[in-house]
Amino acid sequence: MRHFLCYLSIAFSLFHMTATLNAAEQKNVLILFSDNQNWNDCGCYGNPVIKTPHIDQLAREGTRYQYAFATTASCGPSRGVFYTGLHVHANGQYGHPHGDHNFRLKPKVETVFALLDQNQYRTGMIGKYHLYPEDTTIDFQPKVSSYHVKEMADLATDFISQKTDKPFFLVMGYHDPHPTSRTQPEWGVKVQESGMSLINYDPQQIPVPSYLPDRPEVRAGLAGYYQQITYLDAGIGRVLKALEASGQADNTLVIFTSDHGSSEPGAMANHYDPGVRIPFIVRDPKKPESERGVVSDAMVSLLDITPTVLDWTNTKGPKYKLHGRSILPTVGKEHTPGWDEVCLSHVFHEVTMYYPMRTVRTRDYKLIWNGVQNIRYRSTPSHGRPGTKP
Repeated sequence: MRHFLCYLSIAFSLFHMTATLNAAEQKNVLILFSDNQNWNDCGCYGNPVIKTPHIDQLAREGTRYQYAFATTASCGPSRGVFYTGLHVHANGQYGHPHGDHNFRLKPKVETVFALLDQNQYRTGMIGKYHLYPEDTTIDFQPKVSSYHVKEMADLATDFISQKTDKPFFLVMGYHDPHPTSRTQPEWGVKVQESGMSLINYDPQQIPVPSYLPDRPEVRAGLAGYYQQITYLDAGIGRVLKALEASGQADNTLVIFTSDHGSSEPGAMANHYDPGVRIPFIVRDPKKPESERGVVSDAMVSLLDITPTVLDWTNTKGPKYKLHGRSILPTVGKEHTPGWDEVCLSHVFHEVTMYYPMRTVRTRDYKLIWNGVQNIRYRSTPSHGRPGTKP
C-alpha cells in the first residue's frame, strides 16, 4: 500500500508538471478585425488628425505592414478569404452570403475555426461573422451588435479569462467604420454606450483623399467615419487591457487589420488601392525589443491570415493547398526577400454585380485584368427569353 501511494504521488506530480508546462506553452491568437477601413486611417500610418492611441500602441509593440491588401473589396467574400486562406474563386463564397445573394463556402472547404477545433483549441467569434454556412465548430459566438464595442469587449473579457487548459483563438469582428446609414451623414456612431466617450471631428480639419471630391457632404461623412474609427479604437483598448489582465498577453499573437478599404466610389468592389489596401499590424510576444516597432515592406494579404494562425498554433492544415502563406518569417523585419507581390481576385459583391477581376500588385506597379470588360447588361424583355427580341 505504501508503494502504491508513493507511485500515485509521483504520477500526480508528473501530471501536474505536464499540465503546467502545457499551459506555459499555450499559444493563443487574438484577431481584431475592422470593417471598411482605409490603410492609412490610423495615427501610426501617418494620419495627422485621427486619434487611434491603442492601435498605435499595438504598432509600437509589433510590426506594421506598409503593403497589406484585401484580395476583394467586399465584406462577405473578403471574410471567406480571411477564414479559409483561399481566393474567392476557389472557396465558393464568391459574393455576399446573406439574403438573396446566397453565396456560400464549398462543402469541402474547412475554416480556420474547424481546423483549430481539431487541434483542441477553444474558438470564439464575437461580432460580425458574415460567412455561410454557419460554422458549428465555434465554441463561443454570442449575439451582439458589432457596433457595440464595449459590450463586445465585455464578452471578450469573459472568454479570455475562462480557466481552462485549452489555448484560445478569438476573432473580434467589428462593424466600424462601415457606414451606419443610407442617408446623409452616412457615417458616425449611432449608439453611444454607457461609459464610452465620443470624439467629434471638425470636417474642415480632415484631409480629403485624392479619389474623393472636396465637398461639404464628403467632409461631413469623413468626420463621422473618423469618429467610428476612434470609437473602435477605444473598444480595442478594452480588449487588449483584458488580455493583459488575464496574464496571457505573453503567449498571444495579436493581429489587427480590416476586411477591405473604403466603401466610397472608386474603392468598394474594385481593385483600386482605396478599396483593397488595408492596415495590418502583428504583435508577436516572443519577439525581442529590437524587433518591435518595425515597419515592414513585405507584401501581405488576407490570404495569409489562416496559414499564419496554423503556423503559430502548430495546427495541421487542410488536405488541399492554401493560396496564402505564413507571415511569421516577416514579423520583426523591415525587409524579407521573396515578399514582393500579391495576387488579388474578385468575382461578385452582390449577386447582381458580376465583375470578375484578377490583379497582380507589386510595390510600384499594378496590373488589373477585368475578365468581362465588354459585358453588356440588358434588361429582360417583356416576351421571350432574356436577351432575345420579343
